[in-house]
Amino acid sequence: MIRFNSFNYGSLFGYGSGSSLYSNLSQLSSVRSGSYAKALKSYYGRNNQTASTQKNSAVNKYNYSTYTQQSGLSNVSKESTDLSAAAKKLTDTGKEGLFASEEKYDADAAYKVASDFVTNYNETLDAVNKTTNAAVSSAAGSMTRMTGVMTKSLSGIGISVGKDGRMSINEEEFKNAGFDKVKSMLGTNGSFARIIGSSAQRLSSAAEQQSRQMSLGSTGLYGRYGSYFGNYGFGGSRFDGWI
Repeated sequence: MIRFNSFNYGSLFGYGSGSSLYSNLSQLSSVRSGSYAKALKSYYGRNNQTASTQKNSAVNKYNYSTYTQQSGLSNVSKESTDLSAAAKKLTDTGKEGLFASEEKYDADAAYKVASDFVTNYNETLDAVNKTTNAAVSSAAGSMTRMTGVMTKSLSGIGISVGKDGRMSINEEEFKNAGFDKVKSMLGTNGSFARIIGSSAQRLSSAAEQQSRQMSLGSTGLYGRYGSYFGNYGFGGSRFDGWI
């Protein structure tokens, strides 16, 4: 015969004790009402904002009052996609490619495409510099480091790299560099242009992913370690299904 005055009602529901059961139900009720989520958003938002402000105030010269992070990420994606497209024009190894043969090489046409490539590269850097997103900055960093490594080789075809990381191209020096040098630097599968094109694709993907996460954040909640709780449910499921 069960003695009800000593029966552990909490164990019946898997919580270990009756008081624990009521405590958990109280917490879940708080979650459903939205107060728990609001408290977490306030806590992490305040901490993240403080850390971001301290980190970026000294290194970023742009005015963010008229430039939102959402639009900034979209711009990074657009510019890096354009850069990738410009790189593909240089590295096209087909019969109609710029470097298909030395006999058909057109220095004027090659300069035009290379100039567009340089412009797209600089515009991508400008777009990245207008964001404070760590993932995007990291993706851009691999691209700029490669440019730094190749600075001396690039100068051999009339492309120089400034202290700010931006590139510039000298038309006369580029055209006088000759077919072999230009093709080696910009027109092969292992060339500088190919590497930058691949880096630009990764940068575009990173910007798009970060933009999606910001959009999801308006209807969900990110945990301290990056886990996403969609609509305040654990791992995307709703607490509503628990009670």
